[in-house]
Amino acid sequence: MPIPFSPGLPTPGGSADTWGATLNSAFGATTERLALHEATYGVPLDAFDGTDDQRLQAAMAYASAQTRPPAIVLSTRTHSFTGGPYEMYNGLRLVGSLGNVEREFSATGPQCVVTVGGSALLSVPSGGVKNVFVSGIQFRAANGTVNWLTPTTNLDSGPIIQDATFQDLAWVGFATVMHARHLRVRIDRTYTNNSTDTPFKLAGSDNYYWQNGGYLSSTQLAASKFYVWFTHMSRSQFGPLYITPEKATGIRIDGSYGGFVFSGTLLDSTGRSATTACQGAAILVTGGKGLVFDKLWFFNNCVNPSSTGRSPQDKGQVHLRGSTSEVLLSGCQWAGGASQTVVTPSGTPAIYAATGVTGVKVVGPIAPAGGTKLLQQQSSGIVSKAAADDWTLSVA
Repeated sequence: MPIPFSPGLPTPGGSADTWGATLNSAFGATTERLALHEATYGVPLDAFDGTDDQRLQAAMAYASAQTRPPAIVLSTRTHSFTGGPYEMYNGLRLVGSLGNVEREFSATGPQCVVTVGGSALLSVPSGGVKNVFVSGIQFRAANGTVNWLTPTTNLDSGPIIQDATFQDLAWVGFATVMHARHLRVRIDRTYTNNSTDTPFKLAGSDNYYWQNGGYLSSTQLAASKFYVWFTHMSRSQFGPLYITPEKATGIRIDGSYGGFVFSGTLLDSTGRSATTACQGAAILVTGGKGLVFDKLWFFNNCVNPSSTGRSPQDKGQVHLRGSTSEVLLSGCQWAGGASQTVVTPSGTPAIYAATGVTGVKVVGPIAPAGGTKLLQQQSSGIVSKAAADDWTLSVA
């Protein structure tokens, strides 16, 4: 069936044939209804002919040529794409069939699954891309060298993904998921598992990440890697993503102009051993200003910082260094081992701030289950505390 569908029937007895004209009028109405349905609900990938790659190529070519590109709707089945990367276009909408919410990575139940081979599934055009929506799909890498999106290597001046949403997705086994520049981008309700390299490396501003949560873990990352790496991020919100930072550091921030707020994020290596728990800091900040960490949870991090190979070496579950300034940590929790096994070495500070850092404020920290109530600064005057009379602030 061609897309868009059109019967293209002649009037059987010529233009004066009343019966034929009536029939064509009915078919015309059907054609209009199909076009309206496509514009509203999308065009099925399986309406195009060929292999899955040929179908996707044809669907993207058709949709991108429309004034208002329709969504490309994948079926509840397993798809295989190996011909990428396919360049995104303004208005790209790639979605699973109605009702698919692929936040997990199990192999049972009604699911829209995409197995990706080749180097990557998608790429960002050199001029950037706007108005992208991807939802309801479980993406699986054919092997650990595949990227979901071709990484942008220059996060200072590379192309920008703008006004985009990625939600209700799973990414399983990719080298990287998204190394990109963002403006007004939302990532939410996702499950990212077993990446072999830093899955998210981002720069930009005005973004909303995991406001309704999500899960991020991997047994494949080296201690020197990161789960989420912000080279420069400002005026953005980061929500209660649950990171199990096996070996690698959970979050790295290299710069910000301000307005970068984390709320309820969990960095939790519960049940991990001294060799599989987060080896370095759970959060490493090397620069930036105007950072807020509100009600975060930390457990079993900074277990063996020397194994990261970083110099200077991480010294706290939150480690601040470089030109970092004006940082607030409010109501955060660093749990102890009264209820579960601790592999973080005794005496490891919750927060360590190196010389050169300024304006660190710690308000109302708590250490449930016997956590270590220790803040350290390399020289005096870097850190101040409030509502923390039972916590020690020392110069290390």
